[in-house]
Order: sequence, then structure tokens, then C-alpha cells
Amino acid sequence: MTAFCRIVAKFAAELFKQDRMKKIFRTLCVLCVSLSAFTSCLKNDETESTVYSDAVITQFTMGQLNRYTSTTSSKTGNDTIIKSTLTGSNYPMTIDQLGCKIYNKKLLPVGTDILHIPLTTVTAKNSGIVLIKSMTSDTLRAVSTTDSIDFSSPRIFRVFSSDGQSHRDYTVTVNVSKTAGSTFEWTKVRDDINTENFTDRHLVAVGDSVMLTDKDIITVNNAYGPERFMRISSNGYVESRNVNASEDAWSETYDDTASKPGIKRLIGATAHEIFGIGDDNTLKVSLDGIGLKWLGESLDDDASLLPIDNMACVNWPYAPADDTDFVLLAGNSQQDDQTVVIWRKISQYGGQTVWQNWGQWVYYPVDDKNIYTLPRQDNLSMTYYDNSILAIGDKMTIYESRDQGITWMTESTYALPDNIGASHATIATDSQGRLWIVTDKGELWRGEK
Repeated sequence: MTAFCRIVAKFAAELFKQDRMKKIFRTLCVLCVSLSAFTSCLKNDETESTVYSDAVITQFTMGQLNRYTSTTSSKTGNDTIIKSTLTGSNYPMTIDQLGCKIYNKKLLPVGTDILHIPLTTVTAKNSGIVLIKSMTSDTLRAVSTTDSIDFSSPRIFRVFSSDGQSHRDYTVTVNVSKTAGSTFEWTKVRDDINTENFTDRHLVAVGDSVMLTDKDIITVNNAYGPERFMRISSNGYVESRNVNASEDAWSETYDDTASKPGIKRLIGATAHEIFGIGDDNTLKVSLDGIGLKWLGESLDDDASLLPIDNMACVNWPYAPADDTDFVLLAGNSQQDDQTVVIWRKISQYGGQTVWQNWGQWVYYPVDDKNIYTLPRQDNLSMTYYDNSILAIGDKMTIYESRDQGITWMTESTYALPDNIGASHATIATDSQGRLWIVTDKGELWRGEK
């Protein structure tokens, strides 16, 4: 019998222990027998299917969603329910492999029916098998793209490796806006934040929360360990600590064969890259996930146009291509005393790409015809929120870019509260897609649509 048949038999046996899963067991048995006939798995030959130990969900996409809104007739006063549809792929699901969480950062609008959500794609690595856990018991059932699933509360999806030896549970959450339409609301959460040395600090996302920390500290979340802080130590090496560890838990990254990296500041990180400014004021990248070894970055323009201070870096998954991040770097330079200079990089980590310069940093030249630039300012902070980039500095105005940093508008949707009463602020978005601002007055504000 081939390895696949053994896996199905083992998997089906586990399901059979649950009375409600007997039908699935019979279906899987039929599948196994059919595949056995096709692959000659009952013959005495040496043919074996290749199986793997990975238990990983790699893709999760919602199907067509129903939305119900109401309108009131001005003549009769009667309410009318209006049904519309939404394309689920327009609300991409983020997969946090370290935290085993799957969720949508872009909120579904008010009125979306989350009690009956179809799934168009649930893909596991190396043909693993995905099940969903009942909301009322430990019962598991197979996931089908013809199902409508109740996501009124977080659901547990269990993926089994193709060799049947391991499994992994993911918590899947579908986030829906709490307010109608494009309405955006700020809520003051606290007013007692410690703002000592505020202009030397910035707000960073830490999982589903935020933290005010030194500007020279970045957060890194990749395959080399749990989410952690990174910075350059006084000895010139990269050092890191777990975000949940104590302040004295920093440890340097070095070995006997590597010299000091020659990095004076870290500026940002994607899932596969760590970016820094070298001692020679050039852009550097580390691909080992720990900041041990560094390479010079390729630029499409002169390095003198790079920002030298008040830098902010943000990245997000780039929709036109799989396994791709869009990275945006902004800050003040010696060459422009009016506007913030902006560079971008498209980083693709797998598959093919149609982009010729996907690994190169590209400078956004200041065009006299573009009157919607980001004004030069101190204490610049940027974040990616609801498919836009938001920026704020000491001008205390939120600027929004909907075209990857080319043009910037003072979008009234995200206007700061009238009673904010501060001269400096820093901004970030947490893993649940919520917007946060901390001011130099110690106020913590949360923004939600």
C-alpha cells in the first residue's frame, strides 16, 4: 500500500472515533480504494508516493460574501433591506505562521453576513489535509469550498501533514467594521502614557497591540524565532530580545568568523529581510534573519538622495504577485529642504516575477507637476492601514497615500480629534488592523472604521 493510502487510513480512523464523522470516514475509504486502483497501491511493486512532515496552511481566501443594509423611505417610513455581494479576495487573509493566526486586516463592512462565509481556497503545504473544529465540541470535519462557515467567533482549523505524523491548529478570525460606510472614529484609550524623551521614541506594532519604544529599535517577525525587538548594540553588533522578555534580556548576534556588520542603525524588516543604514550611509540588507551578515543594496539613483534622519520604513504584502513585499522608506535628506524623500523596493521571495527591478531600491523623484508631496518634517512616523499609507510628523497632520507613496493628501477621514492638544505624535497599526496614535501629552488613541 502506498504512503498516501496509509495516511488516509490513519486519518480516517481518527475521524471514525467521532460518531458524527462516519460519513466522512466512508467517503475517505472510497477515495483511498479509488486511488489505490489508480496508482496500483495494492500491487507488490516498489512505487511509493512522496510524503512530507509539514503541517502548514499556505493560502486562505474567502469566497463571495453577502451584505445586508437597510434604508428608510422618506415617504412611508418603512425600512427596506438591501442585499449586495462582496468579493472575498478583496479582503485578503493574513497568515501569521509563528502565532498560528489567520485574519483579515482590511475590515469587512458593516452588515456583512459572517454566519455564512464560503471559502474559495484553503491550501496546505505539500497536499496536507485541513479540517475545521466544531464551535461546540472537539469534533472535526473536512473543509469544503461548498460550505458556508459561521465566523461569528474565531474558528480553529487543523492541518495534518501529508505523512500523517503531525498537525497544527490555526485560529481564524474574520474582522468586521463596527461603524457604517467610510466613517472613521477615534477613541481615547489612555492619557497616562510615559512620554519621557518622546521625540526619540516611536510606536511599533507588537502582535495585536502596540508599544512605544526607542526609535533605533525595530520589530522583526520571521522564521528565525518568535517576534522580537532588534537594535544595534553599543559594541556595534545587532542585538535582539523577545518582545515578551524583560528589558535586560538583550543578546548580541555574532560568531567568531564574522566581523562587525558596520551598521549604525536598523530601519525596518520584512518577513525575509532586515534593513539598515551602514556606517558609510548606504542602505544594507541582511538575509539571514538575525542580522549577522549584511550586503549592500542596489539603488537606481545616487545614494546622496537617501534620507539621513527622521526616517520611517513600512512594508506590506504586494497584491499583484505572490510571496512579495512592497517596502517604502521615507525621511529627510540633505538634497531637499521642502519635502520628504521617498524610496521603494519590491521584494519577491518565490516563484517568477514580471518586475525587472524587483530587488532594487527605486527613488521617487520630486516632480514639479506633483503638488501633493509629503512635506519635510521631524519625528516622521508611517504605517500601512486599510490599503493606504498614513504618515504623521511634527506638523500634527495625518497624510494619506493611496498610490504607494507617490502622492499624499491630508485625508479628512483620518483627521485627528479636535481635542488632541499635542505637538507630536507617532502612529502604528496592530496585527488586527486597528490604528493607534500616541501623543507627547501621554494620550493613546485607537482609530477604527
